Amino acid sequence: MGSLAIIAGLLSVAAFRLPPEENPFRRIVKSLLGFYATTLPEKAYLHLDRPCYASGETVWFKAYLAEADSHRPDTLSKILYVELVSPERRIVAQRTLRLQAGVAPGDIVLPDTLPAGTYQLRAYTSWMRNAGPAFFFSRPLAVLDARGKLPAGPLPATKTDLQFFPEGGSLVDGIESEVAFRAVDSQGHGAEAQGVVLDGQGRELTQFRSRHLGMGTFRLAPAPGQHYRAVVAGPGSVRTEYALPASQPTGYALRVSETETDFLVTIRRHAAPGAAPAGPAMLLAQVRGQVSFAVAVPGAGAAPVAVRLPKAKFQPGLAHLTLFDEKGTAECERLVFVPNPPGVRLTLTPNKTAYGPREAVQLRLKATDATGQPIAGQFSVAVSAASVADDGPTIVSHLLLSSDLSGPVEAPGYYFREPQTPEIRQALNDLLLTQGWRRFVWKELLANTLAKPEFLPEQALTVSGQVLTAARQPAVRTVAYLQTNPARQAEMPADASGRFRFRGLDGLDTTQVMVRAQPLKGERELLIRVLGPPPIGAMLSAALLTSPAGSSALAAYVHASQQQHTAEKSLAHSTIALSTVKVLGNRTKTDDGIARPYSLGNAKVLQVGELAKNGNSQTVADYLQGRLAGVTVSGGHVNIRNIMSMGGNAAKNNFLVEALYLIDGTVVSASDFAAFPISDTESIDVMTQNGAGLFGTQGAGGVIAVHSRKVGLVYDTDPKDAFAAARTGLLSMQVPGYYRAREFYAPRYEAAASTALPDPRFTTLYWAPMVQTDATGQAQLSFYTSDAVGRFRVVGEGLGTQGLPLSGTTELVVQPQPTR
Repeated sequence: MGSLAIIAGLLSVAAFRLPPEENPFRRIVKSLLGFYATTLPEKAYLHLDRPCYASGETVWFKAYLAEADSHRPDTLSKILYVELVSPERRIVAQRTLRLQAGVAPGDIVLPDTLPAGTYQLRAYTSWMRNAGPAFFFSRPLAVLDARGKLPAGPLPATKTDLQFFPEGGSLVDGIESEVAFRAVDSQGHGAEAQGVVLDGQGRELTQFRSRHLGMGTFRLAPAPGQHYRAVVAGPGSVRTEYALPASQPTGYALRVSETETDFLVTIRRHAAPGAAPAGPAMLLAQVRGQVSFAVAVPGAGAAPVAVRLPKAKFQPGLAHLTLFDEKGTAECERLVFVPNPPGVRLTLTPNKTAYGPREAVQLRLKATDATGQPIAGQFSVAVSAASVADDGPTIVSHLLLSSDLSGPVEAPGYYFREPQTPEIRQALNDLLLTQGWRRFVWKELLANTLAKPEFLPEQALTVSGQVLTAARQPAVRTVAYLQTNPARQAEMPADASGRFRFRGLDGLDTTQVMVRAQPLKGERELLIRVLGPPPIGAMLSAALLTSPAGSSALAAYVHASQQQHTAEKSLAHSTIALSTVKVLGNRTKTDDGIARPYSLGNAKVLQVGELAKNGNSQTVADYLQGRLAGVTVSGGHVNIRNIMSMGGNAAKNNFLVEALYLIDGTVVSASDFAAFPISDTESIDVMTQNGAGLFGTQGAGGVIAVHSRKVGLVYDTDPKDAFAAARTGLLSMQVPGYYRAREFYAPRYEAAASTALPDPRFTTLYWAPMVQTDATGQAQLSFYTSDAVGRFRVVGEGLGTQGLPLSGTTELVVQPQPTR
């Protein structure tokens, strides 16, 4: 425990040591440590190559995954899911990344047809789903119209929502407290607010005005029995009233101030007249479960008690200060921020101050800790047009601040600008006064009522889900797994909750699989559902698209994007002679939108109509009975004559060989095929041996392929997950393999080399996602400038092997070639 310096004139406090086992303070500390030891929370972060994009461009990113408490990379999870969500809350792109040492590169190509607007980019692991989508990495992504159309300006102002947050949690009669407030508009952005505070008799007590993004503070000493309200002047002289939180007649109040080296915590208590003296309280200070201080606080008397907490004893990040009374009940809570020590730096140093087009750039990256010692770690570097810069997240702002707050943080980069001015420090204090801790609630933690984990950490690709009865109760049934390319099958019993999990899918590309639960005798409906994407929460609009001040910068960016698009088209039109190309195969699409790896001339396609789906036929076997000449159904088996007229003529050969059965491209058994419900069937393709040559000897008896109705898949949503589900106990689907990141195009112009082809790097000049520092904490990068001239912003981000996040920036200037 750290030593304490006592403020002169106030009651002294002694360093706290854990008391006997039965004491509630010991239980509090043990519960805190146990939470992180058992839940092992994770944090994800994505470093992007630039803050905004135009349709048709590529989003280049580097994924980082770290332990939530230590920020060390390489957690239990080895798989990270990255999704791009549209303004309509639909997933428009997905990536499944295989992490190595907690990192992985990735990219998402934005279609030319993608509408402009604010999208959401999110990243999560299966293990993170236990805590819910609020703990995923999520950031708004501005997508502009590549044709040059700028987004509409901000929406007209509507009624502002104003909330008040007394420091420590509650107002207490007779004790002056700091009261923070936050005003937001209809889009969730901070809105300027000013007004007055009135008492119950309408007397003005104080005035207030927001400082940054709608946040600010004022002081108030509530009187017993009084009710207070704030009156805010809005557009058009409209006055709006908001009630302040009611004050408590008794209780504790907590006040925190800070110096360059210490946090000064002042604790006051107001007791009822004649009340017995309270026992000692405890002030607990911790950063992500790492206890920095546990301080005994005398509980008797009304005199304030002050505690000095040296900042050097805290880990960098969001510190959680909680005051517990003598019974172990949390009474007050306050968040404070501890930045990285001044010596922690990521410096990016180019070899020149200015460059010409297509000139070599040598860039040195150096990472050091608080003592100036080198840091080993993984980093990523982006060089992009400086026309649009924002205060979006960095790995430092996310890991140390945003990821541990209960609500979204608007423009988090603002709070980490250098130099740190008094205005920035005050804005950060206002932010922390209006936010809450997000990992747990003390009451739930101490009562041991936190939810048990439902999702396991993934070390490899899996297919997992749940089997339910028609009444939505867990069903313990045998679950079979079937897969093609390569062919695999497995079987396992579902557990007591009906859940199952098939592993060992690593090394596969996207493949078609089928999962089937074996029903009991007489059981006609059995729901099998396979884990799908989690629910999509609230969407925060991008400040870039709502700020009038950014319109000129966005126009410059769109112009650069159009230049790049033109250059890329010129490259695409440049032709290279190829030798003879042999086309090995193609995929044919019919009007039903189904892709088939065979010619339609070789198959008889039966489109299953709505009447058939609602008629007497219950299964595919029922439906096929007597429908095609030469196709016989007997005992759940289907046979096709080797030589058969698909037009309905009589067969010329009576020799029968059993067909090969496919459902959505997956080879299945005769019983699975025959039992597939016709209500979930879109179409059936029937091929003789002559038309089934693509399937080799397996197709000797012909092929019957069922294509399921996509509308037959439903999405069940609960507070934590969504499942693709089928009520027939049989589900066919595609399982994606690991995404293979593309390589960023970065040509090299050697001294003797020249080319007339344009260089299309106008928006992002360079992207290096996998940069590793050596024993000296350094890495050397080299690349060439393009045809684009102007200022380029260099951003480096990364994570040390011991969990220290770093970010740094610099600029490059590319000047046009002098005219001769």
